[in-house]
Order: sequence, then structure tokens, then C-alpha cells
Amino acid sequence: MAFAKPKYTKGEINRAGDILGERRKATAEDLDWAWRVLSNFRACHAYPINTFQALLRQKLKSIDPEALVAQRLKRAPSVLLKLKRFEDMELARMQDVGGLRAVVDSVPKVRHLEKAYRSASFQHQLVSSKDYIAEPKADGYRSVHLIYRYQNPRASDYQGLSLELQLRTRLQHAWATAVETMGTFLGQALKSGQGDANWRSFFSTASAAIAIVEACPPFPGYANLTAGQVYRQVADEELALHVLEKLNGFAIAADRISTLSGQGAYHLVVLDSLA
Repeated sequence: MAFAKPKYTKGEINRAGDILGERRKATAEDLDWAWRVLSNFRACHAYPINTFQALLRQKLKSIDPEALVAQRLKRAPSVLLKLKRFEDMELARMQDVGGLRAVVDSVPKVRHLEKAYRSASFQHQLVSSKDYIAEPKADGYRSVHLIYRYQNPRASDYQGLSLELQLRTRLQHAWATAVETMGTFLGQALKSGQGDANWRSFFSTASAAIAIVEACPPFPGYANLTAGQVYRQVADEELALHVLEKLNGFAIAADRISTLSGQGAYHLVVLDSLA
């Protein structure tokens, strides 16, 4: 497999980020150039992602052989949204353009895997980390994030590129997937902590309930509630919003797309979030 190699300097990448982030005036020609730069910058992360995925799978063999492993390049619209949300964000320094995720059975296995990485002897540099299991985000998101800077003299073209490694449990992953799915179908940016207050409250409460099940620190705002009170609140909010009914409906629609036979290779899905 042939991997893309960098074609632009850090200065050019940051200038493209300023153009795409609408921080400077740009012509149509400038925009076309900036999109080419972003496309190349994203593609260059595929090589270090491939290296890290092999290492991740090797570590998981002794920790959780049934773990789920996923990799991704940050979607271009998500890159643009981040550039616009954070005015001082430099594209060349964006840490999560390339990412990997490990989904294991339990919090102890997350901690075991985290320790395995922190004590690893490889050359890649751990530049920052976030423990959202011990201290969840305000919306209820929980996971451990490890940010690495790729270091490999034998692949000097990719030196310095950043990768984000996410470690989470299956329950935490189910929560995050439900947030993203519901946000997509409702046409709301729930994943970014925006959208209808009732939906945000439901997912916060659901995260608090999962924290209780996994014996994690209590979610802020729920520390004074008993487990029974949190569970009842989840049930009440689910009933009011018909969460399970909606998620089941989305699952059926997605399943129909994958199982319907036909001559076409593509399906056009039209989402009407107001229906």
C-alpha cells in the first residue's frame, strides 16, 4: 500500500488552516489550494496510524483479545469546525487529525492498557493526556485520551505528526455512539455539547448511571443522588424523549440499507430532523 507523503511546510499548512477557518480573506484560488493542503495533511496521517494500530493490537492480545479496535482520519468538516471554534488553533498542531480507539470490557482493562502505553519503551513521544473517566466532560463524555507525536528516524517524512489514542469501555463507547447517532438524526450538535437541553440532560444522566455501574467517580451534579435516584431519572427522561424507540428506528433504517438487494452500489439517505 502506498502512503501519502507531506507536500507542504508547516507554515503552508497553518496558512491553509487560516483560510479554511475563515480567519483571512481568500480568493477561490486560495480556497482550492487550501483544500489540497488539508487533503494531503490528513492523508499523511495514515502511515503513523497504521504503525500504531499494529502496536495496539499486539498490546491487546494479553489484555483483552476481544477488544474492538478502530482507526480514523478526522473528517474534513470536523477539522473546519474545530478551526472555527478555536481561533488560535494551528492546523499543523491539531492533535486529533489521526486517531485510534480501543474498546475493552472494563475500566480495569482500560487502566491496564493505559499503563502499558505509559511504560512503553518506543520512541514515540507522549505529549499530553486527558483522563475523562476520572474527570468526565461536562456533557458526560468519558474516555482516556493519549496524544502521541510520531517519532521514527526510518520514516522521517512523518516525524512530528500527532495521533490521538482513545481508550474506553464498551459502555462508554455505547454512550458516545448513541450521542453521535442521535445528534446526526436530530440535526443537533450533541457531540459538541450543543442542542436541545432535554437531550443533553438525558445523556448526562445516562453517563452518571454508567459511572455508577462501572464504580467510577460520581458525575458532577449527581454526587448527592443515590444510585436508585439516578436510575429513575434516566428512566423518566428516556420515557419523555422516547430514546429507545428512536434508536431502534434508526437501527432498523440502517439495517435496511445494508440488507436490501438491488443493482445499485450506493444509497441516498435523506434525514429530516423535523419530521
